[in-house]
Amino acid sequence: MSDIKEIKSIRIVPYTLMNSSISAVVAFIYAIFIVLILGIAGNFLPSSLGITGGVIASLGVALLILLPAAGFVFSVTQSFLTALIYNVFVPRIGGIKLELRDMKEIVGVPVVPFALMLSAIGATIVFIAMLIIGPLIMIGLQAAVIGAAYQGTVIPGLSSIGALGIVGLLILIIGVPIVMFVASFIMTALTAIIYNLLAPKIGGIEFEFEALKEKLYGINSIPAVKLALITAIVMAIVNLIFEAISTVSSIAMGSSAVAGVISLLINVVVNLVVSFIIYAIMAVLYNYLAPKIGSVKVELE
Repeated sequence: MSDIKEIKSIRIVPYTLMNSSISAVVAFIYAIFIVLILGIAGNFLPSSLGITGGVIASLGVALLILLPAAGFVFSVTQSFLTALIYNVFVPRIGGIKLELRDMKEIVGVPVVPFALMLSAIGATIVFIAMLIIGPLIMIGLQAAVIGAAYQGTVIPGLSSIGALGIVGLLILIIGVPIVMFVASFIMTALTAIIYNLLAPKIGGIEFEFEALKEKLYGINSIPAVKLALITAIVMAIVNLIFEAISTVSSIAMGSSAVAGVISLLINVVVNLVVSFIIYAIMAVLYNYLAPKIGSVKVELE
C-alpha cells in the first residue's frame, strides 16, 4: 500500500553534517584517482619539462588535503542554505511530496512540487551568490575596459559589456537566477517524470526510516544498489535527451553524423557507469556514517 507524504521540514544540522562529510570523502577518493593518474602520466613525461617525482608527490599531497577540505567547506555552505531555504519555502509553496510504499520505497514523486521546490532553492542560492559575485564581476569588467583603453588595446565587445554598469549588475542578480529557475524546473520535472515511469518497473529508492517522535523520522540507511540503479538510469536518460538535442543540432550544422552518434552513445554509457558508482559510494558512506554522526532527519506529514 502506498501513501503520499510531504516533507514538511529538514533538520538543518544533521543534513549539513552528513552531506558535507560525504562530500569530503568523495573528494578524497577523487583526489586519490587524480594522484594515481598524475603518477602514471609522470612516467611518460620528458625529463626536459623538469617535472620530477618530487614535484608530482608534492602536488599529490596538496590535492589529498585541499580537495577534501574544499569539498567539505563548499558542501557545508550549500547544504546549510538548501535545508534553510527549504524550511522557509515549505509554508509558502509547499514541500516535496513522496509516494511511499509501505513507508519505505519511493514509487512516485509528484512532479510539480518536486520541480518547484528544487528550482526555487537553486535560484535562491544563485541569487545569494550573485549578490556577492555580481559586483565583483562588474568591477573586474570595468577594470579590464580601463586597462585595455590605457594600453590602446581594443577587445571586441568588452567595452560594451563593461559599460552596462548597473544594468549589467541587475542582469546578473535578477536575470541569472530567473534563467536558473526555468532551466532547473525543466530538468527536475523531466527527472521526476522519468523516475515515475521507471520506479514501478525496476524498483524505486528505498529509505529505512526510524520514527523518532510524532512526524519526525530519521533515515537510518539507504540500500546502495537500489539508489544507484534507479538514479543512474534516470540521469542517463535525461543526459541522453539533452545530448541527442545537441547532437542533432551539430549534425544540422554540418558535423559528422557517425561521429556524433558514437560520441552520444559513449557519453551516455560513461554517464550511466559513473553515476552508478558515485551514488553507490554515497549510499555506502551514508550507511557507514549515520550511526556515527547521526542520520538525516525529516518531518513527514
